[in-house]
Amino acid sequence: MLRVTGVAMALGLFTLAGCGHSGYAVRSVPAIAADNVGKPVSRLQEVFGDPRKIDQTSTKWVYVWFLPTKPAGAPTGFHGCEMEVTVDARSQRVLGYSLSNIGWSNCREVERRIRVAER
Repeated sequence: MLRVTGVAMALGLFTLAGCGHSGYAVRSVPAIAADNVGKPVSRLQEVFGDPRKIDQTSTKWVYVWFLPTKPAGAPTGFHGCEMEVTVDARSQRVLGYSLSNIGWSNCREVERRIRVAER
């Protein structure tokens, strides 16, 4: 019995050690957006994929992403978080962002996996 417990504990430790060095972290959408202000918009495209639409003017572009969610207890329908990111047209750097709750979802609770820098 002691061997089985020891093996189970060893497997658990190896699993945790592997996850700790995976190079990914789960972060909330507002934290991801706030951390990318002043950085290239391509970083957000890596995390969220292609935007739903891009509105272009001569000085700025507005990228729009819709992030669907399924809140617990919500009726069937259209729920999610819409993120609008304003980008400088020349430098392609993020100037700011806004988040809108759609349906019963809460943007603060929406999370995505992001790649983090290796140490």
